[in-house]
Amino acid sequence: MATVGVVLLLLVLTRFLAAADVFCDNLKTVLVTLPNNTSSSPVRFATAAFGQAPDIVYAFALCRGDIVGVVFNESYCRECVRNMTDKVLNAAPREQCYKDTYHDYGDRCILVYSRDDIIAPPSGENGGDDTPAERWNDKNVTGDVDDVRLITSLTRELLVQTVEKAASAAPRRFATGIMDSGTTFPMVRSLAQCRPDASTVDCLACLRRLLGVVNATMSLRMGAQINAIRCYFRYEAYRFYGGEATLRLTPPPAPSLAPTPAKRKRRSMSKLWAIPIVILLLAAAAFLCFIFCSRRITRKRRDLLSTTYVLLKLR
Repeated sequence: MATVGVVLLLLVLTRFLAAADVFCDNLKTVLVTLPNNTSSSPVRFATAAFGQAPDIVYAFALCRGDIVGVVFNESYCRECVRNMTDKVLNAAPREQCYKDTYHDYGDRCILVYSRDDIIAPPSGENGGDDTPAERWNDKNVTGDVDDVRLITSLTRELLVQTVEKAASAAPRRFATGIMDSGTTFPMVRSLAQCRPDASTVDCLACLRRLLGVVNATMSLRMGAQINAIRCYFRYEAYRFYGGEATLRLTPPPAPSLAPTPAKRKRRSMSKLWAIPIVILLLAAAAFLCFIFCSRRITRKRRDLLSTTYVLLKLR
């Protein structure tokens, strides 16, 4: 019985290894085509599929959008993808062949392959259902409470605008941004990219799903790169992409300041000083009026007495 069990186990293992060898051969056929096909594409993106079910291999490679359109970056893209494919092909003992899905999310290029059809458009409304790969900066935004609140709020707005810009930027589906908080904190830079074969709706849905990973706690981090199979975004407090940013975000203008209590006090004091001055002027006017009236009355009395004296003398 033990011998029969060993034989059955060997048969199962042999069949499994044979199937794995078929998948690995198909994978090798696919991977050797991706470096040249990706770098020669106008959008630096290539897909491939080879084999028959259940050993069919689906794969794609994508170079970052800021190295598109420059001649020397064609070779840079090719070398970036080739380094990733060589890492898989040279793996010993070919353990990569036994994975259902493999992804390598690098800084400047991406490689993904799977037994599942990752080339087909995503199903559902979220632009895909694969688990995001998260890579966070270890440092947090620190400083004055109001400054931290401003920086995290502007960073969130920067990411929202960047993903919206990328989704609408056909055919590359790529955008970059920069944010100046108006504080001593460094400028924050952002980048978002979808696969060029994604529609505007699918790209935006994919990126918005990834934005949901940045919750209230993680928004304090100074940077992150969040990847899914069909899209990704990144932000850092330093420059990590080439070329000019496609959008720029600045803080809203500061509201006009209300008069300070000190200024109000000065105005009140100036009004208090004006009161005695007005009183003095009124008193001086009344005094002059009194003197003028007194002189007129005295002159009338004298004239009356003179007239009376003349009349009496005539009698």
